[in-house]
This record gives sequence, structure tokens and C-alpha cells, in this order.
Amino acid sequence: MASFSVSGAASDLQRRHLMHCWGVQGTYDPIPVERTEGCWIYTTDGRRIFDLRSAHECINLGFRHPKVLAAMRAQMESVVYVTDDFATAPTARLAQRLAELAPGGPNKRVWFGQSGAAAIEAAIKGARQYQYRRMIERGVANLDPARQYPYPYKIITRYRSWHGATAGAASAGGDPRRWFQEPAVMPGVKHGPEVYCYRCPLHQTYPSCDLACAAYIDRMIELEGGADKVAAVLIEPVVGSNGILVPPPGYLPRLREICDRWGVLLIADETMTGMGRTGKLFAIEHWDVEPDILVMGKALGAYCPLSATIFSEKVASAFDDMVFGHGQSYAGHALACAAGLASLEVLEEENLLARTADLGAYLGRRLHALAEHHPSVGEVRGLGLFWTLELVRDRSTKAPFRRPTEKYAPSPVRAVARYLLDRHNIYVPADKFGLWIVPPLVVTRAELDAVVEALDDALHLADAETEAGGHCGE
Repeated sequence: MASFSVSGAASDLQRRHLMHCWGVQGTYDPIPVERTEGCWIYTTDGRRIFDLRSAHECINLGFRHPKVLAAMRAQMESVVYVTDDFATAPTARLAQRLAELAPGGPNKRVWFGQSGAAAIEAAIKGARQYQYRRMIERGVANLDPARQYPYPYKIITRYRSWHGATAGAASAGGDPRRWFQEPAVMPGVKHGPEVYCYRCPLHQTYPSCDLACAAYIDRMIELEGGADKVAAVLIEPVVGSNGILVPPPGYLPRLREICDRWGVLLIADETMTGMGRTGKLFAIEHWDVEPDILVMGKALGAYCPLSATIFSEKVASAFDDMVFGHGQSYAGHALACAAGLASLEVLEEENLLARTADLGAYLGRRLHALAEHHPSVGEVRGLGLFWTLELVRDRSTKAPFRRPTEKYAPSPVRAVARYLLDRHNIYVPADKFGLWIVPPLVVTRAELDAVVEALDDALHLADAETEAGGHCGE
């Protein structure tokens, strides 16, 4: 095989032959990388780029953490992968640890996949199969023709959400990326209002609204047939891609109460927020709520693709004598599970949860102070090291620069992201609805200060458009 320089041929070959995710192929121009370390990407032409999105929110521990790499090297010398007809120590131990650490009792069961989307598929199938089992247990009374359809299969989600790109997961999401799959979407998904106090979809004001967005979900369950037709409510405890939306204090406890009252399951998608991103291992812990099914992904396996669907004892027990109808090659991959175990150990040994909460509070204060000087910043939102600046054309009207139908159009968000990369060597995604500030959990205070100073400079582009009341090109 012919060799080639990373700086030249590799970049050219990738541009010509790799399908770039969610992008126009003709303008794809990948930056050749020589190495990575901590929060930084080192390019072959000598640049040092700060990764402000933690590599798709996957690298919470930074690049090349020595303990995780050591665990992976050791595992590669014994077992990399066998099917789950066989048992390996890291797979078994990680399943046990997640069952113990997730909210609720320790007698849970865990399914391992390679992506958050696959784990969401497992959660949806598991919820439907669980409800099917309950329907059978209720007996012939449940088959009354007046019920019209005896199988609870509907999944209620929210418009501002994203759960992955596979068929079921994309159907469940409310992100504009769902539109690429339509009309071939999974049946049974119903979208409700997001919890978005800055732009309340119900035109209410918190707290006088009495959590109208949660009450709407309650009404949806009733109008969709109650427990006879609805299997589960699927939510991100803190919405990620669609705005880093942190719910008000009573919202998630109210959803838990609604689900319990109707007898439907609550599924928490922690693909982005799990593994300490918000200052707790799971974001839902901030509100002391126990989901029936919890999904993890991204940072779980550190440098290996790994996701997990964690079923509560109540749900898992339904499959003791019934087939769990989901699976995937490489499920329970021993090498990935070894990396996941090491990642959990690093979070504990380096006290990263408390550190993330502390640094997150500091970052929040700095971002709120920054916003006071920039008219383009409509709202600052976040929790832990999971923050966004929502940019607006007009603060008084909250008119956005980027509407959902303009996700891939030129905008000040895209222009500011490009400026940060070109002028400050800071990488942030350009396709979000605000400026993404999601550094690795190992970030230092000095690095956060440098990021805020760079944002202070870059926001002049959006400010100019706010004052002009127009749009910003690239």
C-alpha cells in the first residue's frame, strides 16, 4: 500500500471519498490533524485548535487521557470482542456499574450499542414490548373492541429535540434533520411543546404559567388514547442540539407524576448530558427524578463508540420470560466497555463532577457578564459545562437570526463560528441555533477565560447585524 503525507494526500482523499455528515459534499474541506491532546487539536500545518464542542460532545475527558488509553491497551491484549453469548469482565462490570449508578434501584439491566441512536431504538422497542406484555397480562378485557387497538405503541416526544439519525430515533426527534427522512417516518410518534421559557411555544410566562408545557403533555396522552395507546414519553432532560434548554425546577417532577398517573413510561435521553456534562453523572439527577429507561452514548466509551440503554427493574423484569426484540453486532464490545469503565473511574478519581459544577458556575457568570455588552445575545443558558448563547436580531422582540427552516443557511451563528476558527483557533459547530460552549470537562479556568475573550471579540459580527436588523453572510 502506498504511503502518503497526512498534510496532503489524506485530506484530499477524505474530501473526495468520505461522505461528510450533514453537509454539502462539494464544499467539504477537512483540516488535516497531526495529533490531539487534552482540549486541543494540533494540525499538520502547525495550528493549535481548541475544541469547544468536545468532539461531538464525546470527549468529556479530553483527548488521550492516559488512564483510558492504558485500560484500552490492556484490554486489547486479552479480549477485544466476543458476542454476548460469552461473558467478559469489562462488559459485565460496566453493566453492573451503570445499573448501580443510574437513578433508582440497582437491579436494572443494560443493553450496549455503538451509538446513541441505536440505544434510543432499543429504548423505544423496549417500551413498546413492555407495554405489550402489560396488555397481555390484563387479559381479555383489554381486547374489548371498543378500545379499537389494544397495543400501546405511541411515543410522545417534543419538537425541540434530537435523538439520533436512525429511522426510529430520527422520527422521534423534532430537529429539522428529521425532515430529511420524511415521509418515511416511524408511525406512532407524536410531538409536543418543548420546555423553552425564553420562547414559550404556548405564549406563557414562567412561573405564572404553572408549567403549561408539562400540562400539555398530560393532555396529549389523554387525546392520544391514554395508557391503552401511549407507551412512553421520551425527553432529553436538558435539550442539547436544539438550544441547550434547561427546564425550570418543577418540570421533570411534573412529567414523572403525569407518566405515573397514566401508566406510561418515562424515557430520559442522556446521550449528550450523561457522563458528568452538567455537573452530575446524569442530568436528570438535578431534579431527583427516576426514569423508567435511561439512554447514554457519546462520552460513555471515551474513545470507543459505545452507548447504553438502562432499563429499570420494573421494565427489565418483563423480559425474564419474553424475547427482547433488539440487537446489534458488536453489542457489549469488551474494548469499548473497558474504556467506559476507565472513564467512570476518571470521573471519580479526579473529582470531575464537582469540578464541572464549579467551573460551570464560573463560566455561567462570565457569559452572563459578556452578554451585557453584546446586543446580539438574547439569552445565556446552561448547566455545568453545557452552555449556549442564543443570538437574536432584536432583543426586544427576540427575533432570531436562525429559524428552524434556516438551519443550514448562512447566518451570524455560522459567521461567528468561522471567525472563531480562523482568528482564534477555536472550533465550535456552525449549525446550531446558538453559539455552542461545550468544552471537555478537563478544561482549565485559564482556557475558559481565553474562550470568553475570543467570544467577546467574535460577537461584534453578530452585533453589527443586530444593529442593522439584517442577516450576516459567510
